[in-house]
Amino acid sequence: MARDGKKDYYEILGVPRNATKEEIKRAYRRLVLQYHPDRNKSPEAEEKFKEISEAYAVLSDDEKRRIYDMYGHAGLSGTYTSEEVFRSSGSYFDEIFKDLGLGSFESIFERFFRDFGFGRPRREIVVDVEVTLEEAFHGATKVISLPVQSICESCNGTGAEPGGIKECPSCGGSGQIVNTRRFGQMIYTVSMTCSKCGGTGKIKIKPCKTCNGTGYVTKPERITVEIPRGVYDGALLRIGGIKKLDADLIVRTRLLKKENFYVRDGDLYVKIPLMPSEAVLGTEIKFRSIDGEVRFKVHPGDGFKGKIVLKGRGMWRSSGERGDLIIKLIIIPPRRIENVKKLYEQISRYEREEAEDLRRKLS
Repeated sequence: MARDGKKDYYEILGVPRNATKEEIKRAYRRLVLQYHPDRNKSPEAEEKFKEISEAYAVLSDDEKRRIYDMYGHAGLSGTYTSEEVFRSSGSYFDEIFKDLGLGSFESIFERFFRDFGFGRPRREIVVDVEVTLEEAFHGATKVISLPVQSICESCNGTGAEPGGIKECPSCGGSGQIVNTRRFGQMIYTVSMTCSKCGGTGKIKIKPCKTCNGTGYVTKPERITVEIPRGVYDGALLRIGGIKKLDADLIVRTRLLKKENFYVRDGDLYVKIPLMPSEAVLGTEIKFRSIDGEVRFKVHPGDGFKGKIVLKGRGMWRSSGERGDLIIKLIIIPPRRIENVKKLYEQISRYEREEAEDLRRKLS
């Protein structure tokens, strides 16, 4: 079972996660012979064939397989529609179907979308969702509220108060205005939509107070969105076919800024202030990162190197591995310089003598 609760594609095809493309192809070919609807007439065959074909469409394509290995089913649904998963893998199917004498990919593709109910809603709604660095690292569940238009319950969609509708006096309830003209012995009849009632044959004399006569009201609809781990700023997650919206919902993630932290290509950068004496003598520093407390030692002189790299302590990369935590050491002067001025004057004399010795060697 995959980590997001759905059946794992590798389990469906019966191959290990490190299987080669050729091993995946052989596994799918074997299962096609077993479950193709033209060869197997059992009621379960079509659903099983759809299942193995969906798994092969993903695992046979390098990019889709990479996204699936990293984010699971949620990552795929945020990147591809069901149609796109199959369309972009058409060449892989064609080779197998033709070799087995099972027709073309196009024919089975059309059958998928007719029999298995795949398809794409007519509209897309894009919503920005703010995500903290911690949520991007661990994954999160977000609940967003969207305005949804529904039929007004007060008037049942009529747009009028009880008894507030009457027959249109202009068209007599027909919704049409008919004009008859005679030209010589010819009679012409012209019908036009009634402008007063808009062709409905009725007019509202008491508009509904709840919906202001529109027949519809707008209510907030709460939608739960699963944010997979490893999302980046601007990542698009697709939630397909929300009936109340009559659309696909496209969630665009926006990473919130965290003071002294920033992300670049999966590496997590953090700026750590360091006093001059700590840069010279060394120190131990601890701070809280995205996955808990971090402790590290600054050895004498390391503070002047500018950065310390902790391997595998950054964000998640698209490869499924973690990036690095890159600690940038920022040397800052004391805020109350008057308290240490004499000490620094003494230090300066030693440093000046050393600098002069070094420069003499260059001359």
